[in-house]
Amino acid sequence: MTALDIVFKPVPVLTRKGRELVVRPFEGGDFEALVRMYKAFEPKRVAQGIPPPDVPRIAHWLDRLTQKSQALLAWKDTAVVAHTILCPMPSDAVEFTIFVHQDYREEGLGTVLSRHTLAWAAQMGFNQAYLTTEISNFRALRLFRKLGFQITSSYGDEVEMKLDPLSFEGERNQAA
Repeated sequence: MTALDIVFKPVPVLTRKGRELVVRPFEGGDFEALVRMYKAFEPKRVAQGIPPPDVPRIAHWLDRLTQKSQALLAWKDTAVVAHTILCPMPSDAVEFTIFVHQDYREEGLGTVLSRHTLAWAAQMGFNQAYLTTEISNFRALRLFRKLGFQITSSYGDEVEMKLDPLSFEGERNQAA
């Protein structure tokens, strides 16, 4: 069994504002909806120059990304409102990234979606998750620390953080 054989089953999510969402894996037919989310996403270039500022660059970035990574999307009806990315690294590690549309921030969605994504990473056999974020992105740092990420290094305006996602295995099993 390979990591690609581990299927994430869609799960309903209720935000703190009472919005009902569905979290499920990215599929090829979701590409345009994902581009639309990033077209409306603010602020642009929030972390390391992503998301890109315009539709052609957004589409190019997502095309390259979807070829080498696994992703979960949070949907409100026919709109993508959040996106997590797991990009395999050498050995048994994965790079984790999350973007939540500005209209859905501060509702607990980032926490819930991150936990589902990291539990899925653990089920796929990844033992470590890494991420890089801006040191001034206080909202992201608060989320990542709450999830258990620890700062491993800093350089310039960025910090690298690390987590053992196996600690999330039980949560995913409970949510499924």
